[in-house]
Amino acid sequence: MGGTEVFGLRLMWESLDDLSRRLDAFFPGLPTDSARFEAAFGPCRYIHLSREDKVAQAVSLWKADQTGLWHVDADGTERERTKAAQTPIYDSEALSGLVAELEDHDAAWARWFRQQRIVPLSITYEMLSSEPQGTLALVLAALGLDESIANAVQPKTAILADSESREWVERFRKERHGPME
Repeated sequence: MGGTEVFGLRLMWESLDDLSRRLDAFFPGLPTDSARFEAAFGPCRYIHLSREDKVAQAVSLWKADQTGLWHVDADGTERERTKAAQTPIYDSEALSGLVAELEDHDAAWARWFRQQRIVPLSITYEMLSSEPQGTLALVLAALGLDESIANAVQPKTAILADSESREWVERFRKERHGPME
């Protein structure tokens, strides 16, 4: 909240139905998810964060799930680890399943936004990671807040992708589509 009346909620596709069902218990009879969200949280602005490169996203997810390392600080120190460190193992079949799931989730969000008659602010991981302050300025503007605040913000999280991640992405693409010419 940081001195504003803004509240942020990160909602993953797989949690949407559960949240809507729980809110329906508090606000019964409302016709849509967005009506339930407005009743619970007040006026809502929606930001759809997606990753353009689903293969890279699948690799990141697969590695994080295996290693337990989900986030590191900008200085490289671990911020979030859910289990003891272990060496990740490449698995084309698992990655293929994750790519399909990630694509399905993005398509489901697009349908949901249309059904709810919501036009979200759409940003991508690629935008956020390459231009964090510019992307933050877009978000602040969409919220009706002073976008110049973004200039003073320094990212606190580093990108986890490394040379092994890039090799896995390339390997998966070659296996999936054959040699590129």
